[in-house]
Amino acid sequence: MPVYRCYSPKGLLTASAKTQIADEITTIHTSATGAPELYVNVVFREIAEGDCFVARKPATHSYLFGLIRRGRDLDTRQAMLREFSRMWARITGQSEAEFLVALSEADPANTMEAGLILPVPVSSSPTSVSGV
Repeated sequence: MPVYRCYSPKGLLTASAKTQIADEITTIHTSATGAPELYVNVVFREIAEGDCFVARKPATHSYLFGLIRRGRDLDTRQAMLREFSRMWARITGQSEAEFLVALSEADPANTMEAGLILPVPVSSSPTSVSGV
């Protein structure tokens, strides 16, 4: 269920960097939640020059928006945010000051994947049976 949308300036990410970022997003998510890798979706989009502004000025910021099931505890979500930010800076060389990461939560009752309505997370523990 989780869907991570990565937006970055055109040309910032090589194919290799995208593969590494997708791998690390999957690792961070599954380690924190116990979700199977099969359910972690990562999508990349480039931002054309002149299409991103911060404080009214053109900017070269990057963004990671994650949509996860509601039910993860605050400590888990904030730990994931910190790991995502550090990972992005390490792989891309872009400063954390030019990166925004946000997690949004979807009600599992309103989410279907592979033909199944998703269950509410039992626990944020990686040992959780229903970690999707």
